[in-house]
Amino acid sequence: MSKKEHLHHLASLLARHATIFRCPVCGGAMNMAGERSLSCTAGHLFDLSRDGYVHLLPNAKPGKYEKELFAARRLINDAGYFDLLLEHLFSVINGNIRPDPADSLALLDAGCGEGSHVSALQAKLESAMNQDIVAVGADLSKPGIVTAAKRNARAIWVVADLARSPFRDQAFDVVTNILSPSNYGEFRRLLKPNGMLAKVVPGPEYLREFRQFLYGERARRTKAAEHTAALFAKHFPGMKQRRVRYEAELEPHHLEAMLRMTPLSWQAAEEQVRGLLAHSSFRLTFDFYILWGKPFIG
Repeated sequence: MSKKEHLHHLASLLARHATIFRCPVCGGAMNMAGERSLSCTAGHLFDLSRDGYVHLLPNAKPGKYEKELFAARRLINDAGYFDLLLEHLFSVINGNIRPDPADSLALLDAGCGEGSHVSALQAKLESAMNQDIVAVGADLSKPGIVTAAKRNARAIWVVADLARSPFRDQAFDVVTNILSPSNYGEFRRLLKPNGMLAKVVPGPEYLREFRQFLYGERARRTKAAEHTAALFAKHFPGMKQRRVRYEAELEPHHLEAMLRMTPLSWQAAEEQVRGLLAHSSFRLTFDFYILWGKPFIG
């Protein structure tokens, strides 16, 4: 697909689903204005960029996440190190959501980064459900969204603040939140009454080998995950959870990418980082909790 065809496809997708948005400035309803712009009733205008995303974050400031970080994430995701997690996440969603077969299923990945996870889930759900999946990836980081939009013309990509998300009430059947901060009030607002939130948080053994090598820590404390689960259950009273734990052998170039994309390396001594990267291979633990539930409707 040429760049022109890629952009045309994204513009058509945006036009078909423009009504899921609300204006990030005034909160008004939005619709298409011309072929490649969103506009609200008050006249606030947001264009589809040449890279295929919409910037819906007024007064944005440069973030701490750079292109190199998202390049590392893309390399790791493409290599399949998170595939088992995504299989379990797909299983949770597929087993707990019953969309209207006559309608599209709307999926939002809140904090999507460079888009690999939501793209994979979109493909899996379309195959399993045999219906159209409207996938939306939203993140504060422009470099992450640019990377996502260039790779996948079958999803809608937006730069957005998830604390004041630019989507109308009850727009989504599923919201995913993978290793990213949450805003449960917004998630409840965005979900349809029978929709679901699926959140992934690190387990106590996540990247434990990195922790041990860099800081002498054998495992994370479990209190952080317990606190997150308690907060989740407060907003989604029927919460369920599943633990996903596995190990994988990292090749040298994947080891460097994995280390660079995790905050564990950001404060570590450079000598320790160089020592870790000197390994010809490295076995690493992946450990997660998937939390899921439906909004409480009074």
